[in-house]
Formats: sequence, structure tokens, C-alpha cells
Amino acid sequence: MTKKEKRIKKFEKGEISKIILATLGIGALLGGTILITPNFPIIIGTFIKLIEEIKGIKLPKTKVKRTLQQLEKRKILNLEIKNNEVYVEVEDVWNKEIIKYSIQSLLELKQKSKWLGKWFIVMFDVPEIERNKRYYLRGFLKEIGFYQYQQSVYVFPYECEKEVVLIKKIIEGGKYLSYIIADKIEYENKLKTYFHLPI
Repeated sequence: MTKKEKRIKKFEKGEISKIILATLGIGALLGGTILITPNFPIIIGTFIKLIEEIKGIKLPKTKVKRTLQQLEKRKILNLEIKNNEVYVEVEDVWNKEIIKYSIQSLLELKQKSKWLGKWFIVMFDVPEIERNKRYYLRGFLKEIGFYQYQQSVYVFPYECEKEVVLIKKIIEGGKYLSYIIADKIEYENKLKTYFHLPI
């Protein structure tokens, strides 16, 4: 793996939580390997190194500990002391928050690749009786990096079928998603500008 730039900066509220949640689940999404479970907890120091490796971000140990304690209160993970070391373990790696930030991180990584000129489109038609799921899907897709092309049509410039399949399985209303690959779409220069692609 190539060296990634390590950066120390001021973090916005909730940003460290997102980074930690993404790191907790990203291994499972990359290769089907669940990194941190009750059967395979990880020492906090090793976990911080894992964040640096996966996210390219250097986090202060005190802030990581504090955020992990907050996530434990929310019952997303457990902290356990063994042999004077604090271990991190996740009961449910398929927690929706973990999945959301993991997918978001993977899509961010894909945007560093060379664009192959195709568009990957997600659309949905949620029944009116389930409109709350429609609103949730819209917010979810925008937050993880999709461009809202129309009210229920979202576009991403890199292959993301595995991520969409996962969304369909886990996210409320996901069963209404459809996935399309297109060579050309109207007004694509606007999308190229949004995704910083060559026009």
C-alpha cells in the first residue's frame, strides 16, 4: 500500500465519530473480512494505527478514547480492559451508521482513481405510503457522495454496484433501488464539474 499523507488538524463536531465508524466497518466492505468483533477485539493503539492506514488521518489518542467511550454509551461498540490494555470490539459490524460511513469512505477512495467515462445511476420509486423511507434514501445517498440528478435519481462517476447491493440489503427503503450504468447522460458537464472531472 502506498504511503498516505498523515494530517493533524482541528476536527468538526462528530467528525472523529464518523472516521472511527468508517474504520470499524471498512474492512468488512472491502473484502468480506470483519476486522473487529467480540471474537477479535483490537487494542486502542493498534486501532489508531489502523485509522491512519485506512483513512490517512492521524488522530490524538485522547480524542479517540473519548469518542470511543461516547460510542460505547450509544451501544455501538464495547471497550474491555484485558492485561492493562483497552480493547475495542463491535457487536454488530452491520450497524447502519457503521455501514453509512464505511460506504462513504470507499466512494471517496474511488474518486482518486482515473475516471473511465461512465456514469453509475441509482434511482428509486418508493410508494407514497412509505414516503419517510424516500426522504431517508435521498439524504443517505447525498451524504455518502452521490449527486442528486433528479428528485429520486442519483449519479456517481465510479463503479459502485457492490455498495448499492449492500444499501439495498440494509438501508430502509433500499429494496426500491435500481442500478443503471450509462455511457452518456444529458447535462453531464455539470456533473463533471461537481465531481472535479475533466470536461
